Amino acid sequence: MNRLNTARPCTSMLSYVSCVCLSLVALLLTQPAVAQLATPLPATIVTDLGERQATLRSASGAYQLEATSRTEPASSLRQSEETASSGLRLLELPAIEYRQLPESQLWGDWITTASGERAWQGVLLLEEAGWNTLYFGDYQLSRGDILIIANEEGEVRGAFTEANNVASHSLTTAPLYGERLIVYYYPASGKRRGLPWRLSTITTALLSAVGEELPLPNGNHSGSGGAPWFIVKGLECAESTVLHPEVERIARSELMLVVRGKAFCSGTLLNNSRQDGDALVLTAAHCLNANYSCRDLKYVRQSAEQTVFYFNYFSPTGDPLINGIEEQTLAGAELVAYNEEHDMCLLRITGVKPDVPQGQCAIPPSYRPYLAGWNAERNFPVPVIGIHHPQASVRRYNRADEKPLLESYDMASVPVRWINSHLHIKKWSIGTTAGGSSGSGLFDKNHHLIGALTGGSSYCSTPNNDYYYALSEAFTGYPDDKCLKPHLAPTSDQTILEGLDPFAAKPPVRLSHQLYSLMRDNVLIRRDDASIEGVAVRYDIDTSVQYLGSVLVLGAMQEWTPMTLAIYGDEEGKPGKRLYQQTLTNPSYMLVRGSEKTPKARVLSDAFQAFFPAKEDTPLTLSAGAYYIALEGSEGKALSAPLLMSKAQLHDTSYAWHLVGSSWEPAQIGGAPYLGHYWIDPIVLGSLKAGGTSAIESVNEPRVMLAGERLYLLLPEAWLAGGAPAEVELYSAAGQRILSLPLTDVRSSLSLAEYALQSGIYIVHLTGAGERYNCKLIRP
Repeated sequence: MNRLNTARPCTSMLSYVSCVCLSLVALLLTQPAVAQLATPLPATIVTDLGERQATLRSASGAYQLEATSRTEPASSLRQSEETASSGLRLLELPAIEYRQLPESQLWGDWITTASGERAWQGVLLLEEAGWNTLYFGDYQLSRGDILIIANEEGEVRGAFTEANNVASHSLTTAPLYGERLIVYYYPASGKRRGLPWRLSTITTALLSAVGEELPLPNGNHSGSGGAPWFIVKGLECAESTVLHPEVERIARSELMLVVRGKAFCSGTLLNNSRQDGDALVLTAAHCLNANYSCRDLKYVRQSAEQTVFYFNYFSPTGDPLINGIEEQTLAGAELVAYNEEHDMCLLRITGVKPDVPQGQCAIPPSYRPYLAGWNAERNFPVPVIGIHHPQASVRRYNRADEKPLLESYDMASVPVRWINSHLHIKKWSIGTTAGGSSGSGLFDKNHHLIGALTGGSSYCSTPNNDYYYALSEAFTGYPDDKCLKPHLAPTSDQTILEGLDPFAAKPPVRLSHQLYSLMRDNVLIRRDDASIEGVAVRYDIDTSVQYLGSVLVLGAMQEWTPMTLAIYGDEEGKPGKRLYQQTLTNPSYMLVRGSEKTPKARVLSDAFQAFFPAKEDTPLTLSAGAYYIALEGSEGKALSAPLLMSKAQLHDTSYAWHLVGSSWEPAQIGGAPYLGHYWIDPIVLGSLKAGGTSAIESVNEPRVMLAGERLYLLLPEAWLAGGAPAEVELYSAAGQRILSLPLTDVRSSLSLAEYALQSGIYIVHLTGAGERYNCKLIRP
């Protein structure tokens, strides 16, 4: 548990000790590692960077930076989490900070590139390699200007352009691994000029410094990677949200926050009464004030500017877990409302798409954002649900069946007394929180946000005593900059508001044969086959859509082999004319092994998913029909990508295809027809059914299945018409109600493990849209 020392100055570092395990992901030159509204690099700059990397690796002219401050060794602060007292649930890494940076003329100069372009180049040598977050001030690029940050391995952040200009004139980059960093500035005029930016701070998060708790990437390779996210041992009781499709919409509202490059929290996108898609994020005040050690508002505002927001960081399977997408981020925020008396903090993301008309959501549609509704009343229905990123891991699900009461929350280490301000979770029925969960949302039975996490002491073995500050207590009664009503209900006096899907008229949909399937965990990893040059998956689309990009779900890789992503039309039931192609060039995915120093022998423990956005210069519209999303090896070579694939045979006809020589053939594995799917999920914009493909089964009456400790439910779509949730109740044969939960998705998967059901007969009661359904279940 994080222990706070309030006597430390704001420039010092706090240390956090936890048992974590890293997944390191980065993309190289022509594919930015993190979207962050970065512009694709021009071909001439790609060539320049490629030619300069070898020279820069051995260059002796780098400017040596001296750290302003450094964390204490984490090993000196180790303690048993199971015996730790209640405390704030912020996760913070050991870090080095560089604040007294030299003037640019001391560490860089103007050069003429190999392509003849004029550019400014500066090289910085840090005290130690780590995950570096850069903060720029006075950032105001002109149209056509380009700013790029690279490391010695050729990984880049950017290109950043005038599209990243914000009112605060600041820019925060997503973490980039390395010890030597290179900054490039290409002016649109091609002439030497004053730099329209100032590098103000660098924060280096140290991962290997924690010793055995943080094993190095595969093969002890520490020269490549992307961002320090974690899959953590000890969180088995906090289930992946994908196991609970009934919370899919509100789960999309939950974000992972990285503050100042080293502190990890959670936050929730919230709707407001204007229904204008404003990117408001509710989190905890202590996430931005360094656990109340730096309470100056200038520091807090700077923390907001130096925050990176990660969307859709979730596992597409339940068990084993798969690392989430790391390419969907936005950076930078402004402080909207802040109240330490309740630990409340409301932010507005500033690093959104530019030139979006007022009243429209500026978050990219491919991020599939959902702005959660809220309930600012003291009365709310149970059970309550928590969604969060404990230990900066993939999104997790908690549930408490008992109604939390409004209580005081007092910690000796915090210089604030929270009086009758927090909802007390006495015991979780499912799940636990951990460091990194701070600021995460607590929802009522109707999926309205009612609070955000401050702290607690829950663990899987003792899932007790977590505290969420209540929206009801911070909603009114304070000046506008210290309460929520002026920002969440600016046009009305309402105290309850429904959520908003800002792109509902033409929603972005992740098409998938597996993500929405009840058998989504029944997967394996594709093996190399020298005779197969490509694989394709068929999708049947029932209306015109715009292609936004694709998510690939892959096993662990030591290195990336270039491949082509292509889209084919249908010709007599097989891939026909090629409509689109995109080269996926040299991203390098480096992952560690599971959650222990010694790898577990689980096939999927190192699997990950990555999002590849569509090319901006060639938008693709697909009319209704059948299409094939394909991955092909480069230059006629065999495809070696370890794609995940389904074991289940879901079709009577082939939806998976192999490119053998120059011909597409129905997929065969081991000489037998393969009727499952490779895991390639296109994201499209259009009015499709949930799931959007023929792989999603529809039913006329509910279906119920009990498999082990999990209850699977499939509802008719009509049962959810009008947006009102359906409901499931489970009774014993004696009539005792065991559970009652809302259902907001046609597919639901509920864990029954915590109910310890005995052998016997149980009754399932379903209601929705005025319909009722009952059936018996036999527990062997």
